This record gives sequence, structure tokens and C-alpha cells, in this order.
Amino acid sequence: MEFSFKEVVQSMNYPVLQIRKGDEVIARGIHILDSVLACCDGEMSSISYPDTGVFVLFNGSVSFAVEKKYEQYIDEDGKTTRDIIFQSRNAAAQFVLGDTGRTNNWK
Repeated sequence: MEFSFKEVVQSMNYPVLQIRKGDEVIARGIHILDSVLACCDGEMSSISYPDTGVFVLFNGSVSFAVEKKYEQYIDEDGKTTRDIIFQSRNAAAQFVLGDTGRTNNWK
């Protein structure tokens, strides 16, 4: 049986944060305190030890990202095609809302 990251996190009773635009929820994610971020892309890899943890933006969230490096994670409807890990809530909010995103957009 397979579980999504969202299902696992919810089963652990972590609060799921969201960004709303009007009455519509356009993004969901979770902030995991004191986490380590490890990335591997091709032959390059890195490990990060952020002070505040990591933020996981859930698959299906809307994105107004303008950076080309994110195109592969966004479908033709402007929604994410997978869970994406960011090193801060601000970075995730900026991905969702464009350059105007900040931590206080997550409620």
C-alpha cells in the first residue's frame, strides 16, 4: 500500500497550512521544524541544516513562479505536479504567489 507525504504528515497530527485566494485554497503545505534537507540533482548533491526546518508544498498547489527552474514541476493549469521541499515558508510562499509571497500568507 502506498501513502502520499500529505497522508503520512496528517496521520502524525501536524497542522497543514494553506494559502487562500478569496474563498479558494490555492496551496497547502507543512512546516517541519528542525529538519535536514538533502538534495540530489544529477551528479550534484547537498545537505542543508536550516535553523527553522523545511517547508513541504503539497502536490496540486497553485504556482505563480516565474523562475525557469520550476517549470518542470508545474502543469499547464499552473498547479504543482509533485510535493516540493523548500528551506523556508517564505520561499514556498514566493513560489505560490510570485515575488509578493511571505510567511504571513500561510495560515
